[in-house]
Amino acid sequence: MKRRLAPLLLLFATPAFANNEALLECRQIKDIAERVACYDGIVDSLSESSPIPDAQSLFGKDDAEASRIVQTTLAIEQIDRIEAQVTDIRRSATRKLVITLDNGQVWRQLDNQTLRLKSGESVVVREASLNSFLMEKKSGGRSIRVKRAN
Repeated sequence: MKRRLAPLLLLFATPAFANNEALLECRQIKDIAERVACYDGIVDSLSESSPIPDAQSLFGKDDAEASRIVQTTLAIEQIDRIEAQVTDIRRSATRKLVITLDNGQVWRQLDNQTLRLKSGESVVVREASLNSFLMEKKSGGRSIRVKRAN
């Protein structure tokens, strides 16, 4: 759990501001003291509305609960599938597919099923049972069980 939470906690070091309009309004203020006060007001409102969890507050939580806390705090929407295009396909030493998508994600095949993919094809990666994932061509057909490699 410690290894998986470290990247998530790094997100809290540089908070993502949900209200970009307010930031742009602050940026337009010419007087430096007023501008800083404007930015401080935004930061204060964020910290009051959703306290940012730290490593100690997440210690001992199972992965699902810790993930839920992080997603709730950052207001990340839950999705159960992604669509992307294949940019690279190679085979691992065990002859399983390693697929790179146009969104930068790399997925590796876990099962021995056959899926004929070409670079440029659209695929869907969806959640399956027991925290696993299936990849299939967007046009449908066979699917392979995959795991995120990056």
